[in-house]
This record gives sequence, structure tokens and C-alpha cells, in this order.
Amino acid sequence: DQDSAAQIVWPRQGSGRMELAKWLTSPQNPLTARVFVNRIWRWHFGEGIVESTENFGVLGSPPTQPKLLDWLAMHFIESGWSTKALHRMILRSSTY
Repeated sequence: DQDSAAQIVWPRQGSGRMELAKWLTSPQNPLTARVFVNRIWRWHFGEGIVESTENFGVLGSPPTQPKLLDWLAMHFIESGWSTKALHRMILRSSTY
């Protein structure tokens, strides 16, 4: 549900950093993973799946391969956010 992914429950006490971190890394909020995966893809291939790597918003470019971007982001999350596993998967791919 897109609405629940966009909401953070802020604590009455404390800084809220833990809640923000949990929200940023939640599987219901894959934007963080998509941005990271896109930057790694750009590092290896010279351009990202989303051309405007600095802007995933309304003014940015749409992904050229949205299903690939989503698949990579979910794999990244499922691997425990392992950058090493992501690099390994990309470098061992037939695409690379």
C-alpha cells in the first residue's frame, strides 16, 4: 500500500532517527533501494536504468527498464542490503 509506505510514526520522545531508518529501509518503501541499485548500475555500465540518477522525482527521467529496476531493488533488500552481493550479481550477469 503506497499510503502506508509514505507515513512515519514519530515517537513522542527521542530523535526519531530509528523510525526514519526503519522507514527508509522498509520493503514497503523500495525507493531507497531503487536509488542505490540505480547508482551501482550506473557505476558499472556508465548510465543508470533511470538516466537522471540525481532525480527520481516527477522532474526526473522514467526508468528504461522498470521491471529490472524493481527486481534488482527487491533482490538487494532480500540480500540484506548487501552491496557485495549486488556487485557480484551484476558482474556475473551475461549483461555485463
